[in-house]
Amino acid sequence: MAREPLFVLNRMIVVLLPKTPMIEWVNRIFSDVADPVTFEQAREDPSAFLIPVRLDEFDTPGVRWMRRNWSVLFDRMLKDWCQDESLWPRTRTRKMFDQWCEIREHSVVLDCVDDPLEYGDED
Repeated sequence: MAREPLFVLNRMIVVLLPKTPMIEWVNRIFSDVADPVTFEQAREDPSAFLIPVRLDEFDTPGVRWMRRNWSVLFDRMLKDWCQDESLWPRTRTRKMFDQWCEIREHSVVLDCVDDPLEYGDED
């Protein structure tokens, strides 16, 4: 490590883990696969998102952003499992998102690298 970790002020991490309804959906749409995805397998390498935190939100970091952008995260979770959007649930609500995804928030983000962040499009 090139330096002492620095506390990141304007980001937090949201980790989304699939819950049973999402895993059941995955196994339904890929029912032709010999071995269904298990709960443990589905949660081995969850998606993590850096989201903005406003300086006036220290008591409830990220809540406002999540309230406005939950559908972006939900769509990303669905895309991670299935690229064919025609197989996605047609009506996606915040209630469904909460039923299908476990949200783990981490407000302490420490940057341990001197290099700037690099961005790329993985699609």
